[in-house]
Amino acid sequence: MNQESTYILLFVILLSSVFAYSNGFQDGSTVAASIIGARTLTPKQAVILVSIFEFSGALLGGSAVASTVKSIARFPNSPDVLAWLACGMSAAIGWNFLTKQLGFPSSSTHAMVGGLLGAIVAAGAGTDLIVWGEYRHLVDATGLAKVIVSLFLSPLVGFTAGYLLFKTTMLLLLKASTRVNKWLKMAQLPALALVSFGHGANDTQKVMGVAVLALNSVGMHSQEIPLWVRVLTAMSMILGIISLAPRIVRKVGSDIFRLRPVHSFVTQAAAAAVLIYASITGGPVSASQVISSAVMGVGTAERHKGVHWLVAQEMLIAWFVTIPGAALASAVMYLLLFSTFTKSH
Repeated sequence: MNQESTYILLFVILLSSVFAYSNGFQDGSTVAASIIGARTLTPKQAVILVSIFEFSGALLGGSAVASTVKSIARFPNSPDVLAWLACGMSAAIGWNFLTKQLGFPSSSTHAMVGGLLGAIVAAGAGTDLIVWGEYRHLVDATGLAKVIVSLFLSPLVGFTAGYLLFKTTMLLLLKASTRVNKWLKMAQLPALALVSFGHGANDTQKVMGVAVLALNSVGMHSQEIPLWVRVLTAMSMILGIISLAPRIVRKVGSDIFRLRPVHSFVTQAAAAAVLIYASITGGPVSASQVISSAVMGVGTAERHKGVHWLVAQEMLIAWFVTIPGAALASAVMYLLLFSTFTKSH
């Protein structure tokens, strides 16, 4: 490994940490939004609880999602890959900061996948290195197909889970007194812990997958995720969570639907089930999509007209333009900055 490759490797690791930080304030703000919107916890209290379980998820959440991220393309063991990763992560980071300023809870995962694909295509590999995979049935897909299915199916699952779970909960509480609100407030805490663990397990692994690809590209082969990569990614995400994005919290916690403790509890429980299942099966889903969709499902179950569908429409637009937007930004960045680097290797 020459000196130039060493510098770019360190730069990619740094970018991975910055991306984890941006994911923390983007998706982490969405994770904390419902319990803050329901006024059960203050933002400071929510950040502490979310951070503890996000860290646990990063350390104990396995590596299935990281393996899926690495499988979207046939990445050669070559320093050239470092340029692809640098551009892909830079584009994703830029997209996350842009949507933070706009207050949109868009998908960090969409941004990262779009960024990586854009750089690969711009590198002259076209689509030859992309592993399109195949879609066999609902929960069994491979390659890029698995990523796309996970990303676009999970919001529908989140919406449906939120809707059905709220209907079931209200049926069970039909004859309950107002004192049940006290228990619902308490129930939000373990529910938030679970959704935080699920987010930490799923989203940090995407970053870890990129870090392992970078190490493999310079001959530092590793099938398992090194402990230092897990800890660095987890700490970076926690710093992002501490930098809570108030506009995103407000958008998810109150602008879509006015949440009360029962809505918050159901939203967290539904989202936690989706995120944890996806982490176990290796599906790289977007926590912001799953949670926001669960809020919409809960709101629809309570009162369809109470959901601010214009806000939901804005979020849907942000979700759908993220992959092509990040891909274009990454491709342009590669052509401007790194095309000469790969020609020298």
